[in-house]
Amino acid sequence: MLFTSKLVKTMLIRGDPSLASVFEPRAGDPPKPVHTTPLFSVDENGRLRCVYSYVRCGQSSTAKCSGRVEPVRLEGRYHFYLGFSTSVLELDRVLAALDKGAGCFEFAGKQVCVSLDAINVADPSATASKIAEKVLETGRVKITLASPAMLRDPFKRAKHKALIPTVMNLFSTPLYTMLVEKGLYGFKAFRRQIVMLHRVFNEPYTVLKTVNLKWVVYKKKPEPTLTGYVNLYVNKHYLERYSEQLDMKEYLAELTAHAITLGVGVGRATGFGHVFVEAGGPGPEAPAQKPGNQQ
Repeated sequence: MLFTSKLVKTMLIRGDPSLASVFEPRAGDPPKPVHTTPLFSVDENGRLRCVYSYVRCGQSSTAKCSGRVEPVRLEGRYHFYLGFSTSVLELDRVLAALDKGAGCFEFAGKQVCVSLDAINVADPSATASKIAEKVLETGRVKITLASPAMLRDPFKRAKHKALIPTVMNLFSTPLYTMLVEKGLYGFKAFRRQIVMLHRVFNEPYTVLKTVNLKWVVYKKKPEPTLTGYVNLYVNKHYLERYSEQLDMKEYLAELTAHAITLGVGVGRATGFGHVFVEAGGPGPEAPAQKPGNQQ
């Protein structure tokens, strides 16, 4: 088994073949308004750990990795997340597809059997509002890359993968999806707001020490991705400046809702870029469970 998000995608399309078009690559289109994750296991401490294959690399092989693939074997109980925009998909349709997609079927050349134990529907807006309020109170936000992420450079037209966790690379996709969904996207508006976020949040000098380069096998060759977490700190000067122009709590809440629902970076529809977000607390915000440390 390689990247386990393929199982989630297979279940959805098996239950509703018309959903295949939602996942098809379309050059030049806005980011897909759907996001899946790999499977998550729960360790003995009740913490979620992302399950996926990766390539082990030596210290001298970080520039290019072609080492041994660490496969995963699936057996037992797992969790996964599925986020989407209700302007494109209806909740009832997705739930019906998951229900019909479960069962025994061929996957990755093997016969697998999947049963759904429970489905929890979360309200990202309510969660994001609490996070935004606390971010403004504490002056700190922690973004955990719960599944491997390939961030996006906001100033390159193509879907250029960025592996430096700057504020702009982290927020470029959530901002893009937010503006597109509201019918407000234009490059000038996007550029103005991504620069605003760059000013409002500061990366610490330890930012490269809290993320890890992980080579993940999705198709045929290893892809470099980021795991770990990023701490960002609020720049009070710029926060006060922009608060004179707009409601920053409402703005950050909406942006956070897009990040936790649709993920960050590129490849979100295939399982990359799932994030947990917290502000000034001991652990990431997540439904029922907290993520484990990402390696």
